[in-house]
Amino acid sequence: MKANILGVILALSTLTAFGQKLKLEKASPFTAVKWENSQPVVQFNKEWYAFEKLDHIPMDKILDFCKKRYDVKWKKRFSEDLVEVLKGLNYIPNEKVKLTLSKNGISKEYTGVFTLENRTKCLLYNRRQKAIKPVRTSISKIQAIEDLKEFKNILDNKSSYAQLSEYDYGTAIKKLEKRILNSTNETVNIDKLAHEMGKIMAEIGDRHSSIKNEAFNRRNHDTYNLRLPFGVTVLKGKVIAVKQNNNDKRSYTYYDAKYPYIHSINGVVIDGLINDYNYKNKKAPLDTKFTRGANAIQKFGALLFKNNKACPKSVEVEFFNGENIKKETVDLTVERKGYISNLNVNSFIAAKNIEEGNFDDQKKLLSDNIGYIKIPRMFHYKRIDGYKVFLEKTIKEFSKTNALILDLRDNPGGRRNILQTFAKYFVRPSQSPWIANIAYLRTNEKLTTDESSMSSRYLNMYNSDAFTNIDRKAIYTFNKTYKIARRFDKSKFSGPFYMVLRSSEVSYKKPVYILVNENSFSAATVFTAAFKGLPNVKIVGVTTDGSSGNSRKMYLKNSGIRVKVSTMLSLQRNGKTLDGNGTEPDIYIPVDATQVFTGKDTQLEKLVNLINK
Repeated sequence: MKANILGVILALSTLTAFGQKLKLEKASPFTAVKWENSQPVVQFNKEWYAFEKLDHIPMDKILDFCKKRYDVKWKKRFSEDLVEVLKGLNYIPNEKVKLTLSKNGISKEYTGVFTLENRTKCLLYNRRQKAIKPVRTSISKIQAIEDLKEFKNILDNKSSYAQLSEYDYGTAIKKLEKRILNSTNETVNIDKLAHEMGKIMAEIGDRHSSIKNEAFNRRNHDTYNLRLPFGVTVLKGKVIAVKQNNNDKRSYTYYDAKYPYIHSINGVVIDGLINDYNYKNKKAPLDTKFTRGANAIQKFGALLFKNNKACPKSVEVEFFNGENIKKETVDLTVERKGYISNLNVNSFIAAKNIEEGNFDDQKKLLSDNIGYIKIPRMFHYKRIDGYKVFLEKTIKEFSKTNALILDLRDNPGGRRNILQTFAKYFVRPSQSPWIANIAYLRTNEKLTTDESSMSSRYLNMYNSDAFTNIDRKAIYTFNKTYKIARRFDKSKFSGPFYMVLRSSEVSYKKPVYILVNENSFSAATVFTAAFKGLPNVKIVGVTTDGSSGNSRKMYLKNSGIRVKVSTMLSLQRNGKTLDGNGTEPDIYIPVDATQVFTGKDTQLEKLVNLINK
């Protein structure tokens, strides 16, 4: 009897110690990680131990996953992003975990605690080790040519949008190889090589792609951090210069009210800066290209650096009023005097509140009984405890409202869980099942079954067990009239994957308005496109920055340059790709001067007035 009682007490104490699930995204039970023969040696309680197991997961399983998922960065991810690694293994650790560690060949179990402070110490330890070890800044010409061939191979065999693009990246790479070989320099600067590759990548139109030298440290660069001494933003399709009000740092006025527009900087006209210098967004939808271009121009030192150009300490700016030009020489500064929209600040704060479990501020009842829900990120429910319950409870709470507004402005994306939650209420029985998204996976193999990276996005093949016969009938009917806007070689892709949305017993009966802008990206634009076309849903605002790519990171052998490409073509119901097109609004409401200068949300006000009318 006593033994049984003792067992219960021990079980309860274990639950108390290990039962609380970890809510932090960035945390570690270790304070440092070093490597001996590719095996992790961890610092725990100020002592170094060989790592063997975390809870029930052995070291080999964790390391094998890291190597497969993160390529050459696997050690860094283990030491700095252990929570992300464990979640990738479909395991959410408790705040307190059981660690099996060994010293001098003797294994022992310890109780570790995941904390942000520990993770920060791991990060600082890695940086100190990196500072001790000289950073490689250049490679030989032969090594550069080898990396470019590897880059082309990635575009040929991994990139989805390279197959869709009409851009001849092969010829562009050969020209770059020739320039390198003809150069009088004996070596190739890695940063400059990354920038030239970035220009090629940008022409393909993959909005999730990027080329990056992760070893670059901007803090040690002389001119990278130089900025214009005023803000740059867009109003009515024109680039304007603004400055902060002295009394209110979140409101702005014209830098020069008599000459409000920027015509050129150091002889480069504004269109050239947006289209050519800010090449990363060259193939973005127009509103996105201008907004992101304005942000890039503010950080003028970084913009020139990414174009392999020297940055002076001062520049000549031509301001324009529609008729005349005024020239002014301004000194660049490291002070942050740029433009930041009030909407962007509020979205950042809203996301932080949700991460901390403060949900109620993200909903409100507007005038004339209109429900409003702010969705600043497409959070994964596994990451935010209680968020799914909050959203469903709020939809039911707003069931008697006259209309519902979902605000996805400045939402950078994430996962598709939230989309599925709202689908149950927005798709009415008469429209169910609703084919919301079609995608093709770049592969040289013929796929006949579901693929995990797609099914995690709620994308399945026609014969998938996830679909019913009713779903398949809806897909068949949809395909009768569905046409893809641009042709591509289907032999280099899988068959189509479909995202099917279904109604539930209880649907929202009144009109739904999804409010978006040019910064609504990735899963946020998938959300928007998925519901566009439903008779009870209207998209409001401006065209989203469409993108949905199932991206993958790879690192070039010699330079270590990170190449990130999309491996999926994601198509809207209208047959257009999300990338480069975005989702156009049904009701166009751009920002006006009042919103730009004062931060007052006139977009939302205009929508409410429109609903009330």
